[in-house]
Amino acid sequence: MSPSEPKRARFYYNLGVAYYALCEYGNALDGFDEAVRLDPQFAAAYNDRGNVHHDLGNHQQAIENYDKAIRLDPKIASAHNNRGNAYHALGQHENAIDAYGKAVAIDPEFAAAFNNRGNAYHALGQHERAIEDFDEAVRIDPEYSAVYNNRGAAYHDLGQLERALQDYDEAVRLDPENIEAYINRANILTMLCRYERAIKDYNVAIRLNPGYADAYKNRAVPLNRLGRYAESERDFAKAADLQAAAEQADHDKESAVD
Repeated sequence: MSPSEPKRARFYYNLGVAYYALCEYGNALDGFDEAVRLDPQFAAAYNDRGNVHHDLGNHQQAIENYDKAIRLDPKIASAHNNRGNAYHALGQHENAIDAYGKAVAIDPEFAAAFNNRGNAYHALGQHERAIEDFDEAVRIDPEYSAVYNNRGAAYHDLGQLERALQDYDEAVRLDPENIEAYINRANILTMLCRYERAIKDYNVAIRLNPGYADAYKNRAVPLNRLGRYAESERDFAKAADLQAAAEQADHDKESAVD
């Protein structure tokens, strides 16, 4: 390798980072590809190239890149965390937990890795262990809105609905645009027969994302319970239309790929 190649590799790496921030994934891959061609020992470039493949849904290719980054730099905690995300996306939750465990062993203050491992435990139905990880993430970063939403979901599955509500309250306080937290809170409020409050949360979710089919479908339930039958029927119909449109779009996309 000539002395100039690491500098050129860094240039292409930075270019890839810039394109990735703009969600221009093809150009980002070109930048990272050139960076590792010029410097095959560039661990960060493999890690970030893995992130692009992960975002594109190419999870196995992402793992291959994270593996390369880790072989080059075993102490790169983000690569272990990212590899966990790819395994989680593939439904390989045990492998994900192992990867997240390596990340937090390297960096015990890695809040995102604790949150992500909590999600993997939650996916396996190990809700108490998930909550332990979410607790740790909150300890590290008390302003981490997504963790409260995730911990709320674990409490929900344990039947601790009031405790779940407290977490959803905190999630939306910290992030007033956390759509999932509004939906989750509204679902519990519906279960608790607090229909007016539930409808308000569904209204916020729909305002934030007018194309969210589940928000309409779920809002139809408290509307029905309150005797607002015409509104409820409109919501069910709207949800069905949005779902049909989404399925058609997926079909069209698959046909274009074929």
